[in-house]
Amino acid sequence: MPTSIRTAAEGYFRAKALSRGTRNEYLTTLRKWEEWGAGTPIEQLQRRDIREFLDRVHEQAVRDRGTNPGRTANKAREHLRAILSWAWEQELIEAPPRFPGPRDQRDVAGRHYLTKAEINALYFATYKMGRPRGWDAAYPVGRYWRAALVVFFNYGVDTGTVWRSTPAHEPILRRHVIWDRRSPDREAKEQSPGDGCSTAA
Repeated sequence: MPTSIRTAAEGYFRAKALSRGTRNEYLTTLRKWEEWGAGTPIEQLQRRDIREFLDRVHEQAVRDRGTNPGRTANKAREHLRAILSWAWEQELIEAPPRFPGPRDQRDVAGRHYLTKAEINALYFATYKMGRPRGWDAAYPVGRYWRAALVVFFNYGVDTGTVWRSTPAHEPILRRHVIWDRRSPDREAKEQSPGDGCSTAA
């Protein structure tokens, strides 16, 4: 009896302990496959079918002004390949079809990782930060930025927690910021007037 890609996928889902997010990504690929209209059973799939589908996924991502159409197409490719490889292992098909190569994509979503020297330069630049308009605290804003940099880079605390973007997050508090006038490099000191707090609140 012919096996649809969805039937094979359901068997794959039962066999693999996928996270909810990963499973949802697979379901998105299946939805795109069904919208494309391929009713071809997996026993008859060929490289041409896979290529046409992936071309459509890429073209749709471009039309939708996606930020990384190549990655979108490659994700769909990975999902189909995993399902069909599993189907082959289960002897549902004699051999998986040959897949077209992956498309060019922008990796790591455009992130730029700072070098240690750049992080150090950023940290010590906070000692030279001016007082922002409307900043009425007695201590300089640079202290907040230093605390944020330390907990983000040294302890891996996410930026949502650092800046309290949701009520569940613990923000940086005054007691985390106001501790000592002396800088870690033992040379730079706060020059801001009124910066007289030296103990944690």
